[in-house]
Amino acid sequence: MRFQQFAPYFTPEELRTLTAAFDATWQELNESEPSPKSRKQIAMLKRKLAQRILVSATAGKVRDLPTLKEQALRSLSRPSRSL
Repeated sequence: MRFQQFAPYFTPEELRTLTAAFDATWQELNESEPSPKSRKQIAMLKRKLAQRILVSATAGKVRDLPTLKEQALRSLSRPSRSL
C-alpha cells in the first residue's frame, strides 16, 4: 500500500514507516488468517488497514513501526461498524 498521496503531511521517512507498517501487518494477517478471500474482501481489508495506520499516525501521532503495527492489528481484531 502506498501512502504517497499523503506526502504533504508526512516526511519521506514517515511515509516509508507507514508503508513498512502496512506491509508487516498485512503479512502477519495473511499468516494468521490463511482463509480464502475474494478480491473484494481483500481490497476492503487493505483499505481498512491503511486507514487504521493513518489514524494512528495522524490522530495518535504514532510514527514507529512496532506501535503502528500493534495498533492496526488490535483495531482490526475488534468488530467494526465501518464495514
